[in-house]
Amino acid sequence: MSTSTPRLDSLAAGGTGEGFDGIRLADGHVFTLKVGPGAETAEVFLYPGLDAPDTEAWVSEDQWEVWLTGGEFGDGSLYLDVPVEAVRDLIAQHGGEHGNQTAPGEGPAKADEAEKAEAIAVRALAEWGITAHQDEDAGNTWLAIGYDQTRKGFPRMLSEPYVVLYLYSDTDEEEITVDRAPVTGDEWTVLAWNGSGPERELITRPADRFAECVEAIADWVTSPLADRSTAHRN
Repeated sequence: MSTSTPRLDSLAAGGTGEGFDGIRLADGHVFTLKVGPGAETAEVFLYPGLDAPDTEAWVSEDQWEVWLTGGEFGDGSLYLDVPVEAVRDLIAQHGGEHGNQTAPGEGPAKADEAEKAEAIAVRALAEWGITAHQDEDAGNTWLAIGYDQTRKGFPRMLSEPYVVLYLYSDTDEEEITVDRAPVTGDEWTVLAWNGSGPERELITRPADRFAECVEAIADWVTSPLADRSTAHRN
């Protein structure tokens, strides 16, 4: 997998000094790293919602340092001696680097600038030519996607097929939302209604496997109506 990584290349070449610099990924996740000029390995901190690949490159996790520096790192995972090429692979797995690596009037991407689920999903679906609309009820929020993508405006959800997309979490209490950034433990959930009967689960995936949900929605939008009752399960 070949992906351009200009920000990583710049940081790896010039180093980050004594601090950590951030990289924003195309899917909205953010991580920070500390690397010396021209070094082959780096310290990498992954914020909640961004999981380390299950490879030997990511086995050196320093939970003690994260605990000691809670004011600097907060929640997340710190990995030591991660090969720069493994960091590059992680970036590629999440669609590459985000086109905007800075926030307006501020410096490099930081954790609190991670994109909300709505922005991540709307942009990803738009790349497939699919329009999504936010909806809400009783404190819950989700995105509604109509089958008829030629129709302008909000889908006619009482009479026409649609899917809804949202983050689901029940760690503390049940939450259905697109109004915050994804974190570890969240699940992307897609429900579909084909014009009769109840909504059906189309696909559910962990927060870091959102691309599979986008592909399932694209398949649903482009498939014949009779084929849309099949769910994509884990």
